[in-house]
Amino acid sequence: MSKIDNITLMMAIQAVNEQIKKYEQLLTSETLRDAAEIQELVFSYEKALEALRLAYEANWVQDGNLPAYDALVNS
Repeated sequence: MSKIDNITLMMAIQAVNEQIKKYEQLLTSETLRDAAEIQELVFSYEKALEALRLAYEANWVQDGNLPAYDALVNS
């Protein structure tokens, strides 16, 4: 299995996190037709985000040039 660098992981974390936010906002929309399907999609993104978090934190260096995981998802 090839190793993914932390910059790539950082970008993937930010992208997946934005998708979660988008679909969570959609869940509050009045035009939503199938909430269960969207909730399942959010769950799938959350599982992916957890896998990315584990990979990122395994290689993250505290005094390095990349932010901590929490800073990526809480912005």
